[in-house]
Amino acid sequence: MLNTFTMTPEQEQDARAKAFYLLKKWTSLTFLNHAVNLYRNFLDAYAKQLNTPSENQEELESHYACVFLRPLVQMEDGIEILRMGANKRSAYRALVAGSERSGDQLFGRSADELGRVHDPFFQALGLRDTNYTDSIYATGYAEGVWIAELSCGVLKCTANLDFTGLLTAGKRADGGTRIFEHWTYESIFQDARFPAWRHWPPGRNYPPVLPPCPPQNESNGAEVNSGQEIPVEGIWEPWLAEGKVGCPNYFLKGSIAHPYLLEGSNDERPVRWRLLWEDDRYRGGSLPAEEAALFLAVAPQLTPRALPGALCPRSGYWQHDAARDTVFIEAGTPMPGPEQTPWGVLIWRFCDPQPAD
Repeated sequence: MLNTFTMTPEQEQDARAKAFYLLKKWTSLTFLNHAVNLYRNFLDAYAKQLNTPSENQEELESHYACVFLRPLVQMEDGIEILRMGANKRSAYRALVAGSERSGDQLFGRSADELGRVHDPFFQALGLRDTNYTDSIYATGYAEGVWIAELSCGVLKCTANLDFTGLLTAGKRADGGTRIFEHWTYESIFQDARFPAWRHWPPGRNYPPVLPPCPPQNESNGAEVNSGQEIPVEGIWEPWLAEGKVGCPNYFLKGSIAHPYLLEGSNDERPVRWRLLWEDDRYRGGSLPAEEAALFLAVAPQLTPRALPGALCPRSGYWQHDAARDTVFIEAGTPMPGPEQTPWGVLIWRFCDPQPAD
């Protein structure tokens, strides 16, 4: 575990650069729009499955219109607010609220009350289990919704929007579970606590050449102490009384600067926050050129899926749950098979890895 007090200069340089890169990524329009697209993909597949009637068809159609579409509208509102460079706080809150509503319909209390995990319709969309300790928590389009929820969860933590998470390392002195509300080197680089959280934090990958983090701000002329209001939106760095510098954090303008939770402990220290980078992205509707490269490394990519009758998106061997054999299908040709099988809607999955010739 990286620790502010024990890391080497080389470790600190690498950790600062990675943290700085991730904070910009997690608050970026491109990363968040990708998360919304994952939910759109789920809704598209949901709508196509409605063409094959189910026993609870009326309920499924009603829930599509009244339950599942509403979170998308909320998230799309957040994307548009962010795209205009208007009010990032409003944009981020809309995205977080929408993703939490959509996630609840598949993985939360609402899903449990309706027994969606046992519904063949949702199983065909990839819903598998609601137990975080299960290694097959969700697949396919449902996994996309899970990744989208985690993506907005990481935004919730980054933008200081009342986030609470668990730490994987160690216990409190009384044996209880340790939690975190803001990023430290321990929390931002921790391993997944449960198999279902294998994508947490999402998008934690980097380009071949990592952009450097700005040098430490040695000036104390404009620092903000814990408990004071942040005057400038952007990434700030915490300076401890011992002269050590902790993990950078992102602050929205008007936020209250929080204490720093020392790695490996439950010791919250008051710190002096100093600005590293001001966030003026999207003002005037412009998109930073660097986000074109960010899109390529934004989040884990799902294995390609396709429904019968759709055009094959990639040449290679494909398989579905109703058969063990694989089928080679050329890109651009219609996917074969009936839309409906005894176990539900048929979904083709691209074999990864591909079978040997």
